[in-house]
Amino acid sequence: PLDLLDRLLIIETKPYTKDEIKEILKIRAREENVDLSEEALEELTNIGAERSLRYAVQLLTPARIIAQSKGSNKVLKEYVDEVKKLFVDVKESAKYLKEFEESFLR
Repeated sequence: PLDLLDRLLIIETKPYTKDEIKEILKIRAREENVDLSEEALEELTNIGAERSLRYAVQLLTPARIIAQSKGSNKVLKEYVDEVKKLFVDVKESAKYLKEFEESFLR
């Protein structure tokens, strides 16, 4: 209908700041019993700011599992880096598909 916009409430949202992303990651890590080193938290914060917060949060549990498999209770930056290689985000996946599009469409 023509008056659809008149019926809607438009709410402006803004992206999270790095400090807000860091705080969200701390809360999620606490809820999932993930003990993060400061360097790992910084790396995940950068991932959340550059890629997506969802992707950063989804890396928490696999990083904890890798830490446990190496006999550690604390997630280090190197474990986050290792997990990033195992799980790609949506942007990286789309880039990969675009790059190898010809190979997939044969």
